[in-house]
Amino acid sequence: MANIDHKQGTYTIAANSSQPFTFWWGRDSKAPNEFFDVSIAPHLDTKHASMEPLHETDRAVYWDHRGGVGVVLILTLKNSNNFPVTFEANHVRIY
Repeated sequence: MANIDHKQGTYTIAANSSQPFTFWWGRDSKAPNEFFDVSIAPHLDTKHASMEPLHETDRAVYWDHRGGVGVVLILTLKNSNNFPVTFEANHVRIY
């Protein structure tokens, strides 16, 4: 039976910008023998009646040799709104 772990972090992307965000599991990573991914969930912003979606414009992965890092996922997001957007990055791994 597979094990599933979850972590999350809160991030903000500036208005009208594109920015790479870097994610990795950490010291107890089982990489490369695990599935690792990150989903993005914007927070509700009651100050703005509507929000353009955040777009994932690039996705890259590499191996970082520094101790305890392992597989690194880089997601580049684009915010077309004229206000910053705060979001949760939900990290999931299955091993």
